[in-house]
Amino acid sequence: MAPVVPDGVAIQPHKTKGRALHTTKTVAAGDVIAVFTPLLLLPSLSHLTSVCSFCLRAGTPRPCSRCRAAYYCDARCQTAAWSAGGHNLECAALVRAVKSSKKRRQIPTPVRALIKVLLGCGQEGDMGKSMEGLEGHVAQRRREPGWADMEMMAMGGCAFAGMETSEESVRQAVEILRKLQTNAFHRFDADLGHVGIFLDPTLAMANHSCIPNAFVQFVGRTAVLRAECRIQKGDEIEISYTDYTSSLAKRKAALAPYNFECQCRRCTQDLCVYQASAHYRDFMLNEDSILGDGTKLQTHPAVSTPEKQATARAAAQLHFQPMPAALSDRRSVLQKQLSDCKDLIAAELWAVTPLPQTLTELAIYYAEKHDYAFALAVAALLTRDCDPYRFPAPFHPVRAKNLFMTAKLLSNTAADTALAETQHGDRTVQMSARAMESADVGRRLHDALRDIDQVSLTQMLLFMVLDTAPPPHLAGWELAQQAREVMAGIAELKGRDQELSLISLWRKDPKSDRAQAFFEYGVGQQIDILANLGRDVLKEDFGL
Repeated sequence: MAPVVPDGVAIQPHKTKGRALHTTKTVAAGDVIAVFTPLLLLPSLSHLTSVCSFCLRAGTPRPCSRCRAAYYCDARCQTAAWSAGGHNLECAALVRAVKSSKKRRQIPTPVRALIKVLLGCGQEGDMGKSMEGLEGHVAQRRREPGWADMEMMAMGGCAFAGMETSEESVRQAVEILRKLQTNAFHRFDADLGHVGIFLDPTLAMANHSCIPNAFVQFVGRTAVLRAECRIQKGDEIEISYTDYTSSLAKRKAALAPYNFECQCRRCTQDLCVYQASAHYRDFMLNEDSILGDGTKLQTHPAVSTPEKQATARAAAQLHFQPMPAALSDRRSVLQKQLSDCKDLIAAELWAVTPLPQTLTELAIYYAEKHDYAFALAVAALLTRDCDPYRFPAPFHPVRAKNLFMTAKLLSNTAADTALAETQHGDRTVQMSARAMESADVGRRLHDALRDIDQVSLTQMLLFMVLDTAPPPHLAGWELAQQAREVMAGIAELKGRDQELSLISLWRKDPKSDRAQAFFEYGVGQQIDILANLGRDVLKEDFGL
């Protein structure tokens, strides 16, 4: 059975890559190319009890009363999972699988996925036949360590599915497992990270590039394929199978299971993140973003300065461990990581991995310490100096996520500033303990926040987040829903008629001279002030 090919794409043979996905129409940057519904959608084992097994939304789902191996938001999701999600096929098998474990441990996600495919092979639609065209690289992987574990998982999957465990059955099950591992997408959540796997055989035909022209955005049970830049009718669609902002060595390691080496310019010339962003075709879209001037992507010093490029490549040697869960343990780890990144900081190479990841952890650290002003300054630094060069498309989900983080922190600092002004009519405000330790930047942050219209800036950033997720296909995106909730709270505030009239003007005609001047002042200049203070936070609080 051939996979279902949605409107907007076509599968075509490729002379070196086997098959490829092509557009059937010209699409502009940010446009939806096609929408895919899953053949398989499963939660990861680590998130089994924190996301719905049907829609994968985060929450406090309740377990299926029979197998207790699937968790659902509510009765509606559970009913849908039983009929459309295939839980009617797997429930009894999952009961057997859980009971067979002496400690009643849940089975791994790959085995559960295998069970679902094996049970679905005899049904109308036949999952196995839908996967026939997918590559699993079985011959190459058979000689590698871990193959015995793969066969054990395959044997367990066959047994739990009520099938014989003959040599032929296990061989076929191993092939399915390999196809799942090679072709399934990690279902990403903005807050939780990788929460599950998503498989659609047609979407799996999209080939890889480290300078992709498209990306996949997950919304509920769908995968939305979006153009990262303008793609002409008939052109091949290329996505990235890995984090294309990481070093060449890490990208090669991540691509090894796919049994190929990427031959894009980013890899063959070992381009740093700034050089790669200079190749982005629709750079002028950034004129309406935090960057404010799309030409900065092409004129950043690292694009043409060998010394800065060498410093960026040297950062590939840095390997950081996951951040400790305990807040009390994080500062020393952050201190070491930032110290290890001192060459990147000195060269102002803020977008080079692993510095952006460390800055993200630092913003989270300050926020959890309730030092919202410090967290905001670091978040603004990320938003201005990291994200546009890592992800040149202004509508990229990572950029939207960090815009939202900045807006949320602004909502906290706005409340703190209002409370401080109420309690201290003489404008003398008692600073937090962290601000006292680095009084100069703390005072300047307070003064800056007092002078900024934080509510209007928050509202404008939220509008920018919502603009990255236009309806109808992206209206249900979790981040957009969160942005609308915060926006609804702002709408209830009174006495903002003048500010709202200016924001309305910007929204109606963003290209007018008056609207652009308002955006530059209300967003661009204020983020610049906060981002520059973010640099000062690193200097004064960490000695960098």
